[in-house]
Amino acid sequence: MFKQTISLFRYLLLGVVNRRMAIFYFILLALSYLLSDFFSDLAIINSQKISGALQGDFLRYSLIFLALLMVTNNVADDFRSNQFEQLLTMPISRWQYVVAQLLVIFFVATALSFPVAAVLSFSVSLEVALYWSAALWLEITLVSLIGLLGILSLEKMPQAVVFSTAVYLLAKFAGVISQMLTESVKLSDGGVTNHFATWVFEGVLHLMPSAQAFAQNNVFFDPSLLTLDLWLSQFMVVAIYAVFLVGVCLIDFYRKEFNR
Repeated sequence: MFKQTISLFRYLLLGVVNRRMAIFYFILLALSYLLSDFFSDLAIINSQKISGALQGDFLRYSLIFLALLMVTNNVADDFRSNQFEQLLTMPISRWQYVVAQLLVIFFVATALSFPVAAVLSFSVSLEVALYWSAALWLEITLVSLIGLLGILSLEKMPQAVVFSTAVYLLAKFAGVISQMLTESVKLSDGGVTNHFATWVFEGVLHLMPSAQAFAQNNVFFDPSLLTLDLWLSQFMVVAIYAVFLVGVCLIDFYRKEFNR
């Protein structure tokens, strides 16, 4: 059973890793260096820290979106080619497919995030570069799992990408949205409808991972904030959400019916 899962993982990996993606990845790395160098020349003070933070954020969002496309496109191909019907004729369980996709996500997150440490080390300290790379690994893993849930549920790549991006942005700006809701109640007439809407939105926000679960770019400007507890707290949040998302993926995948 373990060998079957590994074999399925290797097969699925072929649909993710290709020359086009590798070229696009190295283009993003080169662009991040050029952009950081450009803004470093513009900055008057703290040019090194500003360029490092900009480079880190550029790589964060571009690589997360790239990983999301890779994961969702891989599953979308299986839907388009009726691959699931063929898999069900083999001695492979559905949970093995989800586990194999989870291994693919781990591989993609590792391949995309860890070279970032080498790139950032030219602009910031090695300690900050390693932290950012490890935190980025967690962020890519979390967003990719959201993408896996989206594509298994919606079965269409555009809808899955929009859904995953919306959830990610909602989680990133949860604090700002919560503050806006609180202030809107103060400025409103304080009616029951306004309070109910606020409770609903806050309930949704509580289901999202907080912004603290993601890489903190303030470490570029204050390395003293960089502690092991910072990364461990992010790891625990991502681990909890990963277990939840994998469980929901399994439930949703098992309820689907495929024509054999």
